[in-house]
Amino acid sequence: MGHVLKIERAPRDPGSARRQSDVAFEEIRKAIVRCEIMPGAIVTEIELANHFNVGRAGARAAVDRLSLLGLLQPVRRQGYKVKPITLRDLNDLFQMREIIEVACVRLAAGRVDAADLHRLDRLCLADYQPGDRDSEAVFLQRNSEFHLCVAAATGNERLVAVLSQLLVELERMFHFGLSLRDRGNEMHSEHQALIDALAAGDADTAEKVTVDQVRASRAMVLDALLSSASLLDVKIGAG
Repeated sequence: MGHVLKIERAPRDPGSARRQSDVAFEEIRKAIVRCEIMPGAIVTEIELANHFNVGRAGARAAVDRLSLLGLLQPVRRQGYKVKPITLRDLNDLFQMREIIEVACVRLAAGRVDAADLHRLDRLCLADYQPGDRDSEAVFLQRNSEFHLCVAAATGNERLVAVLSQLLVELERMFHFGLSLRDRGNEMHSEHQALIDALAAGDADTAEKVTVDQVRASRAMVLDALLSSASLLDVKIGAG
């Protein structure tokens, strides 16, 4: 645990028309999601206001919104704790992801048209530099687009919406795991195998590839958690 990381921030334009509370919310949320402010860290309104170059009132409003989202937790006389990434979160979210994505690929098999396959091929080429938060963010955005493109081929908008929200909730875990090792080549191979199965209309192979991929991603995050002092609040059972 600790305080806000010393990341460089450009000076704010005082003529900006955007409300400082919105700017503060977006910047602090991004730093939390990217693990620039580590899970379990203790922060204060004054630290956040100074670090992100916003007014105290703007920082307070941002903190209130982030608390409602569950990303910050009030700690009496200390400030706020950044929500830890826990084993319970890991198990619940990845279990949901496996259920949703298996349903998506089985429905999408044989229904992905040529344009979608071409788009999937392009997205499959995304790469990143471990520890470079910007490149990780771009990589994760393209990875989400890949999986949402597959989900869209099902024709079920509710499945797409559920998967989209799930990937948003998993983004912080992905940053946490990707920063420790490069899984880019493995994911390229997994994505290409899924494209081939979808194009062939092979739902069984598409399911197997998807299950293997989701479990490999879970293992990546689990390894990061088990090697980190940020592993907190872990009153859970096996599995």
